Amino acid sequence: MEIDEFIGIWRNEFGNILEIRPNKKDSLKVNFISGSTGKPVIREYFDNKESIDLYAELDYYESSLVVELWEKGKGFQLLLLYDWIEFKDKSGYYLSPGLSQYLGENMTEQYGQLFMPFGYYEKDKNSL
Repeated sequence: MEIDEFIGIWRNEFGNILEIRPNKKDSLKVNFISGSTGKPVIREYFDNKESIDLYAELDYYESSLVVELWEKGKGFQLLLLYDWIEFKDKSGYYLSPGLSQYLGENMTEQYGQLFMPFGYYEKDKNSL
């Protein structure tokens, strides 16, 4: 899979938006916009920074995008699996979200709700 497949604006049924754009070689920058507020979330665990310019790169198997929700190697990540999904009324490539955390951390329990509700993200046809 090519990292460029992730570039664009992705929306889920709950109004959450992922704006994914190129960064340096083999990495991307991600903005997470909450569907409930229409704004980036405030990450109180990270000096109250907004969820903009989040660092992202492909996982080891190059099947998912790993979005760092804190600093690389610290805290937890948003995982976005790029996959072909067939629904009753439509099919196509979607991003399937999940959370992961580093061993010994409890970030998903404390702050995971900031990036929910989960739902498949569909690429906006008018995006990048």
